[in-house]
Amino acid sequence: MQFYLTVKGIVERDGKILVLKRSALDDHLPEVWETPGGGVDREENPQEALKREILEETGLVVAIGRPFNVFTFRKDTGEFKVGITFLCQYESGEMKLSEEHSEYRFIKPSEFAELPSIPSLYEEIARYGNEV
Repeated sequence: MQFYLTVKGIVERDGKILVLKRSALDDHLPEVWETPGGGVDREENPQEALKREILEETGLVVAIGRPFNVFTFRKDTGEFKVGITFLCQYESGEMKLSEEHSEYRFIKPSEFAELPSIPSLYEEIARYGNEV
């Protein structure tokens, strides 16, 4: 079976985490809230990929910390993905969303349950909130 590697980041800044709302035009889960991240390119390590994805999606520079979670999912297109979520710390930059997302928020982890998302991400962020 073929699969693709994806990376996500729980980006912490001043006690809050960054969440992004997917564009209404996205081919997978449009208008759902998520953490930043994306695919790992050939010959790129996961941490490099995550730094690049966060910078592309938000304009922010982050420090990549330890792996926090491993997950799997199948996109609406049928692609099977294996993902790694890393804990990240905001370092610098001003928010500038790419066209992939329509909104962003810095929220307390407990507030994520109020946003439309997917069950596995609710669980991941709740577990993060319980650990910090």
